[in-house]
Amino acid sequence: MRSWQPANDDKIKELMLYVAEQTETDETVGSTKLNKILYFAELSHMRRTGEPITGAEYQKQPQGPTLRHMRPLVRDLEEEGSVKELERDYHGMSQKRLFALRDVNLDLFSGAEIAAVNGIIRQFWGKTAKEVSEISHEDPGWFAVQMGEDIPLEMAFVKEPEVTDQVRNRARLLAEKNS
Repeated sequence: MRSWQPANDDKIKELMLYVAEQTETDETVGSTKLNKILYFAELSHMRRTGEPITGAEYQKQPQGPTLRHMRPLVRDLEEEGSVKELERDYHGMSQKRLFALRDVNLDLFSGAEIAAVNGIIRQFWGKTAKEVSEISHEDPGWFAVQMGEDIPLEMAFVKEPEVTDQVRNRARLLAEKNS
């Protein structure tokens, strides 16, 4: 059972806005990569403090962990006039990308929370959605659940299994089968 507060939609939306603002000049950031930044920032902060940033629910999907309620939250942000989501062709693929239209309310975050997010943004800067999806397929939380199920954020504390070429190939095959 979770020891932290339930997910805070306002904080999740501000975090999405923050990531959109901070990654505006990284053309590789679309919805797939945004989801991975949010997920890994939660895990990074969990490992350091024992608490997630937002307590959001992430589910296992073929391209890796995704924010369970991403679409309604993006819709809310657009209706509020906080973001604009644009879809474009990016190297032959459709990319949905958020652009911040207002300043982020940083009062909702601690310095440690922002540091965790910034660390993941730096780690993933310039990496493609495919590359960050492959990284997410090595995450113990992604391995622990079935497709569509929530990934327990407590999996942040599970020692990563040895990822061999055999495990990577199996993950790729499963991802292709489920896409």
